[in-house]
Amino acid sequence: MRYLVILSVLFVAACQPVAGSASNLGAGTAVPAIPTFSPAQIRLGQTVYGQQCASCHGVNLKGQPDWKMQNEDGSFRAPPHDASGHTWHHGDQTLLNAVRLGGARLQPMNVVSAMPAYGELLSEEEMTAVLVYIKSTWPKDLQLYQWEATLREAAQTTE
Repeated sequence: MRYLVILSVLFVAACQPVAGSASNLGAGTAVPAIPTFSPAQIRLGQTVYGQQCASCHGVNLKGQPDWKMQNEDGSFRAPPHDASGHTWHHGDQTLLNAVRLGGARLQPMNVVSAMPAYGELLSEEEMTAVLVYIKSTWPKDLQLYQWEATLREAAQTTE
């Protein structure tokens, strides 16, 4: 009997929303399902990534060695975009702005970045496809975490 009570308590606790999770976006807010990635969009993203991003971020999304260390000029090395990096911590808008604006987005924070801006070079479709390709390589739990970050960002911009 005690075993069933403990299991019931654990089950109820497991079903509660986690603070800051997408299911905590607001009372009565329907949480959109995590998007699926189309094979065509993944292929386009992989192609564009290979042409524009792989020389710095690595063919296998591994980034540059010692990517957390600053270079002598104060800039940081290109981070990985696989599960070992921090890309999945950010919502889509933040990531697309990083691609669009490159290192210029960090200047107000006095952070030096060698990343070029791709807003004039790539279409929105291509930038989004690169992001979809990167996300398609992550495990499902990281995809969900990143989707929740995207929803939180969207909720903040509409407030």
